[in-house]
Amino acid sequence: MANVGGIGAILNSPRRQRRLMVVSAFVFGVGLVALLSMYFLRGTGNAFPDKFSNKPAQVNHPQQRASVSPAEIALARRFLETAVTRSDLASAYDIVDPDLRGGLTRKQFEHGDIPVLYYQATNVETASFKVDYSFRTQALFEVNLHAKRGTETRPSLLFFVGLKREGGKANGRWLVNYFEPNWRPPIPMNPG
Repeated sequence: MANVGGIGAILNSPRRQRRLMVVSAFVFGVGLVALLSMYFLRGTGNAFPDKFSNKPAQVNHPQQRASVSPAEIALARRFLETAVTRSDLASAYDIVDPDLRGGLTRKQFEHGDIPVLYYQATNVETASFKVDYSFRTQALFEVNLHAKRGTETRPSLLFFVGLKREGGKANGRWLVNYFEPNWRPPIPMNPG
């Protein structure tokens, strides 16, 4: 009596024997690759070790909001009158933070090639300031300047003016540490 089903039927057919051998070789190959990759490519270990420090934790202390003083507005206006319009760079040097000075000496700064954008504004005495934020040690304002007719490609331009206290101390004197235009080129429309 012949074995009609099961393993005997598979082993009696040469075609099925070849298929079984190919499937077995494939499974063996996958297992071998997995074993070798686990051995040779096992990684470097835990990148975040579970070690505790005896140093105190760094806690975020949010800055306290503060009202804007007239001295801050006066300083920002004086910066516009002296550094931006290049009318009195000698006195501008004293109110500009070293971050904005770019490491220039007083003599280099007074020469006029400074890291402050030159803009021939006509309304520096009357321009109004919008407060973006004001804390005890730093503040940021927006001011819209209007250029002399025919002198600038952008006749009206919005600028950011940033102030911070010297040394980051609440009682340090105010200095201008940031001045950039708030303008980005327009995105072209799709003509389709």
